[in-house]
Amino acid sequence: MSVVIEAEGVSKRFYLGERNQKAFFEDVAEKSARGFRRLFNPNAVKRNSKHDFWALRDVSFQIVQGQTLGLIGENGAGKSTLLKVLSRITQPTTGRVQVYGRLASLLEVGTGFHPEFSGRDNIFLNGAMLGLSRKEVRKRFDKIVDFSGMEQFLDVPVKNYSSGMYLRLAFSVAAHLNPEIVILDEVLAVGDAVFQKKCFDRIEEIINEGHAAILVSHAMGYLRRMCQVSMWLSHGRMQMFGPTHEVASCYEKETTQEVVAHYEKQSIEKHLDSEPEPVATLLYWSVQSRLSKDLHAISAGQAKATFRFEISLSILVVSGKVAITLADAQGLILLSQEGELPSEAQGKIGLTLELPFLPLKPGEYILNCIISDSRHPVAFLRATPELTVLEDEETRNRGYRGLLNLPAKLVVDENSPAEVRAVGEG
Repeated sequence: MSVVIEAEGVSKRFYLGERNQKAFFEDVAEKSARGFRRLFNPNAVKRNSKHDFWALRDVSFQIVQGQTLGLIGENGAGKSTLLKVLSRITQPTTGRVQVYGRLASLLEVGTGFHPEFSGRDNIFLNGAMLGLSRKEVRKRFDKIVDFSGMEQFLDVPVKNYSSGMYLRLAFSVAAHLNPEIVILDEVLAVGDAVFQKKCFDRIEEIINEGHAAILVSHAMGYLRRMCQVSMWLSHGRMQMFGPTHEVASCYEKETTQEVVAHYEKQSIEKHLDSEPEPVATLLYWSVQSRLSKDLHAISAGQAKATFRFEISLSILVVSGKVAITLADAQGLILLSQEGELPSEAQGKIGLTLELPFLPLKPGEYILNCIISDSRHPVAFLRATPELTVLEDEETRNRGYRGLLNLPAKLVVDENSPAEVRAVGEG
């Protein structure tokens, strides 16, 4: 397949600071000196000054035709800056970018729209910006309007649109003018649920048609569903580039550890401030399995898993209950098991949770203990460190990509190729 986007050593520097008359002459002198340095050494880059901020540092990658790239990273990681460089909105400080084909970018609500023009005029304006003739835009006009659901407001100046109306029309234009490359930067979070579903279905159609796409989203589920490869950016640098399920898992593990460290820091600060003793404390937890010797990790294989917890109650809990919950890195509850506490529970209490097997894909998971009295919860205890599900040789070769690692086998009937049966193995 041919390469449609190629970035080599892309870096982008911004100036931080307030401009004034004195700074103007300083900037002129600095830029002149920088120009002379580049004249004699084009690859020379001045080292950071206190007013320089590098939004991107030495980012290199390729996207081939039919491939979808997901960009992952915290806010301020450089994702939007990279998209603006790829869209030719801004030039990189160093490095080069080559784009082969018609590119449609939707980096924010109303990108490329003129506020004084009507929705109808802006459709033709965006088509002209993509190099299409009025005849070509007219062929796609009805599909654009029908997809957006904006027939009633088509002749209203877009400055009077709400953000949701802006988004509907802007996405419809970007997705139906037959671009070879589509760039979307977290804009779909503005739309309602029904329109978001239509948007993602349209993106999948574009991908299935063999076009390239770059998506930025904090919704890992959507990226896993639509992106073959992903790039993880952190502080402007590329941390990881590869298959989406691997990059997303590493990113989720990193963010989970940061969240745990944050709560641990808060807990220490509260203790130092001499706050009242908590209602309950999780003293210890472990998991045991024949496939792993680590106290806080388990293999993804099919084996019995036994969890043990030790809790200290500082108050008397009458007619209480305890629940153990297991959630993924996004907080989705995967398992919840509830049990009765002794009639008058106080002091140390041991809990044991036995599972015949734990059918989860490799990654980091959150364990919680919830203590309740007869009326409402009184304590939420988060287990640290997180539960880690490890990959083993058997699961690596099994070919599953979903959340659950269920014991299954796919059988194809040779006598009738159209029939594919999933046969479960106990």
